[in-house]
Amino acid sequence: MRTVGNKLIAQPQLQPSAAALAQAAVHQATAAALLPALTCGVRKGVYRYATHEAANQASEEALVRAIALSQRHG
Repeated sequence: MRTVGNKLIAQPQLQPSAAALAQAAVHQATAAALLPALTCGVRKGVYRYATHEAANQASEEALVRAIALSQRHG
């Protein structure tokens, strides 16, 4: 198995930081926007990317498609 990166995930705290609360708010807003969507925005298939940046770009484009679809149908 190959390990990519060395990012440590913060452990839960009794008092969350302002940055953690901001990230949670973005996560909740995105989930609420996607709730009425009929699709996740990712087309069926196998995807291979040359870089992490290309994979992130494709993921962001899929998210935009899903939000647009949910706003159209919601």
